[in-house]
Amino acid sequence: MTSSSSTSPFRLTLLKVSDVLTEKNVQDLAFLCGHISPARRELITNARELFDALQGHDLLNERKVNVLIDWLDELRLLEASYLLKNYRKTHLTGHVKAHENCFIHEDLPMKYFCVSCDSKICPECVLSAHNRDAGCDVISLDKMSNEMSQRREKLMEELEMLKTGIAWTEQLWKEKREHLARCREKSRNEVERDYLTLIGKAESMKRLQTEVLDAKELADMKQISEEKRESQILENQLAIIIKCHTISHENALDEIQKISKSTKKTAEIKVKLEKQKEVLKNRSVDLLYREIPKDGAFCSITVSTLIGSSILLSNQLLHTFDARQRSGGVLLICVDPKDSSKEYWRHLENIDNYDDPVVMSNIDMYYDGSSHTLFAVGNTVFIVRPYWNVSLFDSVESVSYLMIDEVPEGSWITSVTAHCPNNDPNDEFIISTSCDHSIREYNISESALRVIYTGDFVRSNAISRVAYCRNLFAIIGRGLDGVILIDVDGTVKQYGTLRLPSAMSGMLPINIICTGAKWLVLYISEGVEKEWKVVHYEETGEFVNVCDAGTSSNEMDVPLSVTRFNNTGYVTLVNSKVRTFQH
Repeated sequence: MTSSSSTSPFRLTLLKVSDVLTEKNVQDLAFLCGHISPARRELITNARELFDALQGHDLLNERKVNVLIDWLDELRLLEASYLLKNYRKTHLTGHVKAHENCFIHEDLPMKYFCVSCDSKICPECVLSAHNRDAGCDVISLDKMSNEMSQRREKLMEELEMLKTGIAWTEQLWKEKREHLARCREKSRNEVERDYLTLIGKAESMKRLQTEVLDAKELADMKQISEEKRESQILENQLAIIIKCHTISHENALDEIQKISKSTKKTAEIKVKLEKQKEVLKNRSVDLLYREIPKDGAFCSITVSTLIGSSILLSNQLLHTFDARQRSGGVLLICVDPKDSSKEYWRHLENIDNYDDPVVMSNIDMYYDGSSHTLFAVGNTVFIVRPYWNVSLFDSVESVSYLMIDEVPEGSWITSVTAHCPNNDPNDEFIISTSCDHSIREYNISESALRVIYTGDFVRSNAISRVAYCRNLFAIIGRGLDGVILIDVDGTVKQYGTLRLPSAMSGMLPINIICTGAKWLVLYISEGVEKEWKVVHYEETGEFVNVCDAGTSSNEMDVPLSVTRFNNTGYVTLVNSKVRTFQH
């Protein structure tokens, strides 16, 4: 066996080259060699067989490597080319300089140098293996010195420009850091100011409510005293009658007259007692909420947390409040969307579950000839049927509920919405839960229709909102910057993602509805100054336009949900005010 010390550098180089060439590379190189017959090309399967064939045609030896280098460069086999170029630079320097003509085109002088391939070439090489399409950087040897000077000068200019750019970037970074510091300080001051303002309002409200309660207490005590005195009078009259009839009378006629008068008086006392009972039974409390001047119709300081809204009619919007801590249930208030202070009616549904969040559907379920509003708490879905009276819904006719057994203990429903397959309203609805990434379909008879698992698409993000259009489900996951579309026509697969154009990026979706063949998505930015947009998409996910937009510097002006009636959209703010737009 020949030791490495006695093996020529040329053979060692070929061995390294053969290690980096694949079988396909070898076949491509063999094809470039016209001296090798087609029959023999088919027999060549590795680099060593190729090298033997090239040596047999005197195209490759310790002094001839340029042909193979050019082929390697042409096929962009750069690692193998580098090994041969390194060999040529180390062992053939004197030999190359001694040759004025091209190794490939032996009758042509080498007048050019390829910077990309690190080799001298002839004019024919410039037109073939080292042309512009190959991406080679070719310089004339006669102009080498001048070209290098120009390139060096250009490089120095670019370096100076980079230094200037870095300095400018440093300055911008410094200015941005100072600007952010000022913004943070301003935000802290605004937070402190708003905090003091809210505290002042709360204290003022406390004093006002205390005064109202004190005054009402005095009035109630006075009324109770009057009622007690009336009872005492009736008791005294009754005592007189009883005493009168315990005395024996000899005159029967006189006795009959007294009994008749006493009977009439007793009947009058009975009527008064019944009326007094009705008065005492009436224990109405009118302190469910109080308005604060210039602070909205249903400010969060005076009313419990607003969950969202759904539209009943063009002039009737139903707000849903979480009033469990204040009033022991979920409060429904029907208002005019054009004037939130105009209230039609309200209904308080008592809820025993005080721990799990309240979620609601911002579109109604329509079946049995009427609209139904949906909300859910924990593992229970509540179905509210408003009462229709001539031209308006004027009260709540009934509230039914369904307990979803598939929601395990310790988990809760994160989203509920009406389900209208093929745009056909019915009694079906959709929920998502906090325990997994499934979308579940039910009807009001508590029948489970199907389960759609979305874990492959939503992954670790919990589902916070679901909407439906034909066979597409639109899913909002917590923290996701786009709405994921899931196609469930046959197999479950991701159909696309509703995203904002790049110029509007940086906002998160929080609410979505389907308008039949369109999507309306409510986006909002993070931070103190919250920018928000209602964006219109086609059913297939193409961006159409921005329907409504705004900026909220106050937490009470932040949008919460979006709903619609025909072509009119409604955006509900945290303070229960409503904005309208056309889509």
